[in-house]
Amino acid sequence: MSQPTSQRPFSFLLRYYRPYAGRVIAALVFMLPSTGISLAFPRLTGSIIDSIIASNSIDRVVETGGLFLALLVGQALVGYVVSVTLARTTEKVMGTIRVDLFRAIITQPLSGVLARRVGELSSRISSDMTQVQETFSFSLLQLLRQSILLVGSIILIVTTSIELTLPILMGIPVIVAAAVFLGRAIRALSVKTQDALARSATIVDEVLQSISSVKSYVQEEQEIRRYSAAISDNVALAVRGARLRAAFVTFIIFVIFGGIAAVILYGAGLVARGDISMGQLLSFLMYAMFVGGALGSFAELFGSLQKSLGAATRFFELMQQPSEDLGLDTGKRVHSVSLANVSFAYAERPTVNVVNNLNLTVESGSRVAFVGMSGAGKSTTAALIQRLYEPTSGIITYDGTPSHNMTLRDIRESIGVVPQDIVLIGGTIEENIRYGNTSATEEMIIQSAQRAQAWEFIERFPEGLSTVVGERGVKLSGGQRQRIAIARALLKNPPILILDEATSSLDAESEHLIKAALDELMSERTTIIIAHRLSTVRECDLIAVFNAGTIEHIGTHAALLDESPRYRHWCDLQFIDS
Repeated sequence: MSQPTSQRPFSFLLRYYRPYAGRVIAALVFMLPSTGISLAFPRLTGSIIDSIIASNSIDRVVETGGLFLALLVGQALVGYVVSVTLARTTEKVMGTIRVDLFRAIITQPLSGVLARRVGELSSRISSDMTQVQETFSFSLLQLLRQSILLVGSIILIVTTSIELTLPILMGIPVIVAAAVFLGRAIRALSVKTQDALARSATIVDEVLQSISSVKSYVQEEQEIRRYSAAISDNVALAVRGARLRAAFVTFIIFVIFGGIAAVILYGAGLVARGDISMGQLLSFLMYAMFVGGALGSFAELFGSLQKSLGAATRFFELMQQPSEDLGLDTGKRVHSVSLANVSFAYAERPTVNVVNNLNLTVESGSRVAFVGMSGAGKSTTAALIQRLYEPTSGIITYDGTPSHNMTLRDIRESIGVVPQDIVLIGGTIEENIRYGNTSATEEMIIQSAQRAQAWEFIERFPEGLSTVVGERGVKLSGGQRQRIAIARALLKNPPILILDEATSSLDAESEHLIKAALDELMSERTTIIIAHRLSTVRECDLIAVFNAGTIEHIGTHAALLDESPRYRHWCDLQFIDS
C-alpha cells in the first residue's frame, strides 16, 4: 500500500465532519464577525486618544468606551457559543473515528492484526487519537481565528499607511517559507515520536499481561530498563520537535517585532511632522501587534497541526488496510471438511511453508485427531479449517462446496473451538459463556455449564453466574477457565468441534467427569481433536500424524502402531498399552 500524501490524512479527517457541515459552517459564519470585532478595538483606542488630545473632553471617551464594552460582551457571548458548538462536534467526530478505527483493526484478517503488537494498536486508539482530538477541538479553531485577525489587520494597516506597512509585509514571505520548511520537519518528527510512544505502550501492555512471569523470574528491573530506554527514545524525539518549534517561534518574534520596532521609530517621525496623528500611530502599532501575535501563534498552532497529521497518518494507514468480508449468515451449517493439496506460508516468511501439501478428509460425525510434535502444523491446520488464514495453494471444501463459494460467517458459525490457552473477557462468568450465543436464555447458559461440569464450582461462588472473572480470567483456575470455554462451545452448539488439548488443564477427577460430557457431545457432531497426550485419541476414527508441516501417516490407533514408527515411539514414551 502506498504511503498517504500530506493532504490525504487531513482530507480523511475532514470527511468525518461532513454530517455536521451545516453546524460547522454556521459556527464559522458567526466566528467571522466575532473575530472581526477584535479588529475594531485598535481603531476605537486610537479614536479615544485623538479625542483626548484634540478636545480634552471626557464625553467622547465615555461614548467610545461604552461602545467598546458592548462589543466586548457581544464578542464573548458569540465566541462561547462558537467554541462549544465546534467542541461538541469535534467530540462526536472523534468518537466516530475511534469506533471506525477499532472496527478497522478487529475486522482485519488475523494475519493483519497479528502483524502488529497489541500495545501499538492500543496506542493508535488512545494517544494518537488524543493528539488529533486536541488539535481539532482547540488548535484548529485558534488557527482560523488568528488567520482572520492576520488578514484583517494587514488590510487595515495597508489602508492606514503603506510606508509603515512595508517593514512588516517584507517579513511575511520569509516566515511563510520557514513555516513550510520547518512544518515538514516537525511532521516527520511527529510520526517518529508517535511510533516511539506506541513502542513504549507496547512494553507496558506486554509486561502487564505477563506480570506473573515477570515476578516469577524476578525481571522487574529488566522490564523497567526496557521501558526506560523506550521512553528515552520518545523524549529525545519530542525534545527535537520542541527545539524546532521553539526555533520557529524565536525566528518569528525576531522578524516581526524587529519590524514593529522599526515602525515605531519611523512612525514617531511621521507624528512629529504631522503626517499622521498619535491615535493613528497607536492604532497602527496595535494592528501590527495583531499581525505579530497571529504569526507568532501560527508557529505553535501549525506545529500542533503537523503533529496531529503525523499521528493521523498512522491510523489512516490502519483504516486503509483491507478487512475481512464475513458475508451474510445464510443459515447454512457445514458438517464435513476436506483439504486437497493445501499449503500455507505466513506473509512474513512467504518462502517457508508452515504446512505443505496436506490432504485430509474429515467426514461428518467422525472424530479425527491431530498428533505430532510442537510446531508440526496441527494448530495451523485447525486455523486453516476455520479460515482464520487462507491457503497459499490448494483448496478447502466444506460438505463438498469450495470455501470461496461460502461466506466466512457460515463457516465460522459452524465451528466451535475450545483452545488450550483459554483467554476470557474481563466480565462475568455469564458474559463469557454467553459469548457462544448472545441470544441464549439463562436456563440455556446453566444447562451448558452443567454439561461442561462447570456448574458445580459456579454455584459455589456467592455471585454465581455474576462472578467477575478478572482480566483474562485470572480469578479462575486453569481448569475452571477451560470448563467455562467448553460451556461456551456447548452453548454455541456447532456442527464441528475443534478441541485443542481441551482437558489438559483439568485434574484427574475433573477430566474423568468432563470426558463423559465430551463423549456425549462428540457423538452427534464432527470433532477434530488436537492432542499431545495420546491416551485421549486412541478411540478416534482417524489419527493424523503430523511431522514438519505434513501428514506423515493417517489411520486408526491400531493401524498406526503397525505402520508409523514415529507414532509407535510416542506411544512407548507415554506408556500406552499397545
